[in-house]
Amino acid sequence: MRTLKFAAFAVFAVFAMLLFPAMGNAQSNTCTISLTPSTPSPQFVGDRVVWTATAANCGNAPVYQYRVAITSEASEDDDDRFERSGNSGDRWRKHLQFRMVRDFSPGNTFVWSPQQEGPYQIMVRVKDSLDATDAISAVVPATANSRVTGTEAVVTPTLNPLVAMYSAPACEDGNMQVKFRPAAGTSDSPWMTTNKLPCVDGRSRNFLVAGMLANTSYEMVHVTSDEALSASLFFTTGAPPATLSFPRFTVRQAPGPESDDSQQMIYHNFAGRPAPNAVNQVATDLNGRIEWYYDPLESGLVNVGNPGILESGGTVLVLGRDRNRTLGFNVLREIDLAGNPLRETNIDAVNAQLKIKGQGIIYGFHHEMLRLPNGNIATHGWNLRTVDVNGTPTPYAGNLLVVLDKNFQVVWTWDAFDHLDVHRGPILGDVCTGQPCPIVGAVDWLHANGIARSPEDGELLISVRHQDWVIKIDYDHGSGDGHIIWRLGKDGDFAINSTEPNPWFSYQHNVHYVDEKTLLLFDNGNSRCFGVKNCHSRGQIWTINEENMTASPVLNVDLGNFSDSQGSAETLPNGNFVFTSGSQGPPAAIFGQSIEVLPDGTKVYVLEAGAREYRSYRMRGLYRGIHR
Repeated sequence: MRTLKFAAFAVFAVFAMLLFPAMGNAQSNTCTISLTPSTPSPQFVGDRVVWTATAANCGNAPVYQYRVAITSEASEDDDDRFERSGNSGDRWRKHLQFRMVRDFSPGNTFVWSPQQEGPYQIMVRVKDSLDATDAISAVVPATANSRVTGTEAVVTPTLNPLVAMYSAPACEDGNMQVKFRPAAGTSDSPWMTTNKLPCVDGRSRNFLVAGMLANTSYEMVHVTSDEALSASLFFTTGAPPATLSFPRFTVRQAPGPESDDSQQMIYHNFAGRPAPNAVNQVATDLNGRIEWYYDPLESGLVNVGNPGILESGGTVLVLGRDRNRTLGFNVLREIDLAGNPLRETNIDAVNAQLKIKGQGIIYGFHHEMLRLPNGNIATHGWNLRTVDVNGTPTPYAGNLLVVLDKNFQVVWTWDAFDHLDVHRGPILGDVCTGQPCPIVGAVDWLHANGIARSPEDGELLISVRHQDWVIKIDYDHGSGDGHIIWRLGKDGDFAINSTEPNPWFSYQHNVHYVDEKTLLLFDNGNSRCFGVKNCHSRGQIWTINEENMTASPVLNVDLGNFSDSQGSAETLPNGNFVFTSGSQGPPAAIFGQSIEVLPDGTKVYVLEAGAREYRSYRMRGLYRGIHR
């Protein structure tokens, strides 16, 4: 194993100063860093490499941040610069687009799996504490070689036995994607497709092929913009490890003739399964057979929880907990379909940024991550404030909405304590119990559980479960002051157009737009059903008129069961709806159901999972993201 180490302080100091001239006084004058790959460079595209940094004399509790740049993508506009002196004494400088792959944390390793061939630079930055403002840095080179050696494509297994890497030879113009289907089918069997990648002259195109059944042979081809198919390759999947625990799936109602047969996959997010081997992000076919999963044992996280937001192109945003916490989710990570981490942050790194901005800290991420049009990510964080309740100082768990840029750095925040009335307590008197709210004993004031973006004006919606409200806030593309534009729900700002006795939603989930004037949601109904027998959860669509401030329920489907928590709502291409009634049954035998209904509320398909199900979504495959 080759160790890339700056052993002499004089050499290291010069190198670090070239990288970041403002090295500051935060570090010891004798601080040195070594950076070692688990396998020596070069590696192949798709290989998993563990990089380990060792900091000597860099403080009692050093923290590490990792960044990666591909040298061939050097940009004159980038602020991160790399400079070195060769043996000949000649100097060269390139502006590199370093992207953050793991933000500051006590963990001194990170997992890297290059998906593109070429020369890379791997950077580690070290501070003596999370609150330190100065860091020293080291950069080492690495190379990822193509798996394609001639003119034929290559298929390679990944660490996930249901996912393959398909490496195709370079193409010059247009784009490329991979088509795949079970090999046992006929010549006219339908193909499934991956994401598309643009052609780059001289570089192979590499795809993660996912959405396949276990122990099954698949035919694979690649196709370019001219629709010409390559020769077929074949790949046989393996089986998930027996050490993993999956929920049990049962078809309670088989798909009927009016079911949407174009959406043959269900992507599931499970909750309340904290065991280290519990799989909480999984995709199945309509029969409940596993087609994809995220392996919690390979993740390096103690608990991987909801949500797992499937993004267009085939990446997943997940929340989890590492060994630095015992409650809540302190890690936000984006992964590819093979389970490789692409970028990651944690609440300690975020809190260090919040402190610089003069804001309070968060105690965990929760419930939602939304990618905005510019690539930024909006998420929720639990925060805490002491509130005077009838003369008694009372801890209140609130909500800080945080927007992170593409490097997971804080660029905008919204604190509910600054905009909502703390004297309007939770409708049903909820208190934090540790999961999902990690501030045990605090009043669970809001329990915000969703973020949506208005397609009309770009403002943000927040589902405030424990207030029975959906609120719209002034985001203004990151320039807004956060004031509340309106509150939708009982005792809110809208007059309701309905003759039903109890039209309003309560303790709702998964509120989102289906067009500029229409909201879709899952109405759990906790407030409406409190103390009422045979009361059911509902799927609802609301038409919102912001000019005359009226709200009209245009769909109100009684789902025939009650789910006190969890839930999602989705429209299908054929006009049907899918509602996840995710927490049914007694505490010892909780189950969730994905329920497809016609517009008149008739059920046409039901798949049951033997666990609490936060959300589920019907889809064609794993590459178009979830419908929301």
